[in-house]
Amino acid sequence: MADWKRYTPEGTQDVLPRQCTNKMKTEAAISDVFESYGYMVAETPVMQFYDAFNTPSGKIPQETMFKFFDAQGRILVLRPDITTCLARMVACKLDDGCYPKRLYYCGKVFRYLDPNTSGEREFCQAGIELFGVKSDLADSEVICCAIEALLASGLERFQIEIGQVDFYKAIVADSGLSDDDAESLRVLMDKKDAIAIHEFLKDRKVAPKLAALLEELPSLFGGPEVLDRLDTSLLSAQAKEAIRNLKAVYQILVDYGYEDYISIDLSLVQGINRYTGIIFKGITHGIGYSICAGGRYDGLTGEFGADLPAVGMAIGTDRLLTVLSRQNCLEPVFGSDFLVVCKDSKLAQSVLSSLRESGYVAERALTDDDAEALRAYAEKNNIQGILTVKDAHHAEIYNVELCETTAANLHELFEHDEDCHCDHCEGGDED
Repeated sequence: MADWKRYTPEGTQDVLPRQCTNKMKTEAAISDVFESYGYMVAETPVMQFYDAFNTPSGKIPQETMFKFFDAQGRILVLRPDITTCLARMVACKLDDGCYPKRLYYCGKVFRYLDPNTSGEREFCQAGIELFGVKSDLADSEVICCAIEALLASGLERFQIEIGQVDFYKAIVADSGLSDDDAESLRVLMDKKDAIAIHEFLKDRKVAPKLAALLEELPSLFGGPEVLDRLDTSLLSAQAKEAIRNLKAVYQILVDYGYEDYISIDLSLVQGINRYTGIIFKGITHGIGYSICAGGRYDGLTGEFGADLPAVGMAIGTDRLLTVLSRQNCLEPVFGSDFLVVCKDSKLAQSVLSSLRESGYVAERALTDDDAEALRAYAEKNNIQGILTVKDAHHAEIYNVELCETTAANLHELFEHDEDCHCDHCEGGDED
């Protein structure tokens, strides 16, 4: 019988110290980008009522959610999505008529996912939501922010694929397909299964020209030239407006200098029940699923009493870190700058305080180990140097990487800190 107290539940994992350091640095870099665009951080409870995720615009399959009950017997869930939580927050607490509202978040979500995709059940997301504005500029800003955030994390090789779900919805509506058939076709589109799409449409007796257009969608990816291949005589007003929006957003991003990071994909139709316009996802090599995704979802806040346009995106930070590691984009994680060895507790505390005030990371040796053991400890923990204090003014520094020992004057070590007023800098006899 397994000793379960030694393990974490399936789909979860411990984040070990060096991994956690990389995670915090990456999230901080992403958050800095969000804040530079004017987004303000917000936080929502991990526990939410099930009802919030069971609305027409924001419905999440209940079998993917972790459900439990409160003391009154009401169904609660561990939040499977943060966008819905922020839509509720804005509609119920921030609907003051002053828009746009720019919010960002960084937190955990919980879902039972297909083990063939990632196997995750607890994962971290960092994202932004822009409420109250429907425009090409708003759509472009969110995509631009996603690109900047990925670049700030250290990722260099990635692509943002941009689609338009209203275009797909318009074509499907004109074809006369039922809702169930439209969803089945969407799944085939997402897989880019051209043969299955052809057979599916042939069995449904869709008009030949519309069927040909739908069959062509998986091949319509690349630059804006793919849009020129469309037969506009087949398009409804809704479809034409969707293409206009897609062209405009693409051109804005080109004007911003992001042409190398973007492409158009008219078969990009995931999350079609939520999204109402522009949709996009970020992909890169080294991982079999997207690292970020987003789009326009104008109907969601209306489920909570305030009908506001909205667009947003989320970066899967756990997935991003996996990619950064595989592509060797993560900087080495170093430990403390100094391991301080000192017999005199008062002097040790004075030196440690001065080091920290001077911007160093310093820890004290807590054992009476010999030099060899201290060096082994420092090497194991990526500590840069061992500072052995001789007296109030003199020390030796052992460089762990170079295996060299040099003499050091403590006064000189701290003299760049003009505000240092420690005992060993102000008093004591000079040799």
